[in-house]
Amino acid sequence: MAKVIIACGGTGGHMAPGIAVAQALRKQDHQCRLLVSRKQVDNRLSSSYQELDFLPMPGAAFSLHPLRMARFAWAQIRSLVAHAKLMKSYKPDVVMAFGGFTSLGCVVTAWLWGVPVALHEANRKPGKATRVLRRFANRIYLPEGIRLRNRLQSNVLYLGYPLREAFSKRTKESARELLNLPTSGKLLVVLGGSQGAMALNNWVEEHWSKLAADGINVYCITGLSRGEGEERTATAHDGSKSHLWLVPFTDTMELVLSAADLAISRAGAGSIAEMTQCLLPSILIPYPYAADDHQRANALFLESQGGCVVIDQNNISSLLGEVQDMIFNDWMLERMRDNLRSIRREDTTSDIVRDLLSFARHRAPKGILLEKVRSKNK
Repeated sequence: MAKVIIACGGTGGHMAPGIAVAQALRKQDHQCRLLVSRKQVDNRLSSSYQELDFLPMPGAAFSLHPLRMARFAWAQIRSLVAHAKLMKSYKPDVVMAFGGFTSLGCVVTAWLWGVPVALHEANRKPGKATRVLRRFANRIYLPEGIRLRNRLQSNVLYLGYPLREAFSKRTKESARELLNLPTSGKLLVVLGGSQGAMALNNWVEEHWSKLAADGINVYCITGLSRGEGEERTATAHDGSKSHLWLVPFTDTMELVLSAADLAISRAGAGSIAEMTQCLLPSILIPYPYAADDHQRANALFLESQGGCVVIDQNNISSLLGEVQDMIFNDWMLERMRDNLRSIRREDTTSDIVRDLLSFARHRAPKGILLEKVRSKNK
């Protein structure tokens, strides 16, 4: 039985795949501890998985602003101390990190302790954490076709985004019944990621009346900071009722995406993987301030595969017309579903777990790298 640490906090896009790997490990009776941040989104998501072992750790996002830089440095010092205590008491066989500010202290400490390290990068432009920590990694999981500069390709495996155990496509009718949504009519889902997107929320508010008039129901994930949920109704041109649901957060995203005809979404790797799994055509609006513009790279790749349409946020005025054209074009939606079906990968999580456990069986002697560091400093 292996003991695994997974560093995955900070955003839903980091935490959800960590949960997926932890579920698969537990199914094989391995021990697993998930290291998360103290952010609200981490607390909300972890509360839905009481069977898993979550441990909040100190940390802060990197910033060039002097005050926030000082906060980041102090948080990393505290993180290194906390991780050193954890390595000593838990004695993991392998560590897996999904990027973000929760990964740094964990990966560096594991390397010093001689514990094998695996990194997972979901975006088509590797983030700062992956670029900085790659030198400490025994294995790096990357999207197909992505390369890291100055990195041995023998240590790279091209695998996708691991999805949680419950994440499987449902029929549209059954998903809507489970969500207590009308089983007939068109449903547009608007996603801003785990923390919401103000630009998309504002677009829904501005255009809801026109969408309702066309008989389009809207289910908008607004983000945890956007207040309580709300439901509105309006009358369509044909006299039927249209509905708008404003929902701060959902932990049944597989139902929401299965219930929908079309999605408007940011282009995080997690959102794209989940929509691909549910064969949901989408209009992607990359977050223009994402680090290294990685969301644009993610979106353009999916568009090249015929699974979505990409609109820049500065062209969001064209979004209403695009939605009206696409959501009633059943032929186009079916073609896009076929394209998504061709790129969907079913066995990512099991492939990652199998490879991860191979490192657990061949871990370095405890502390060997720490001794090398000490020797160099003498």
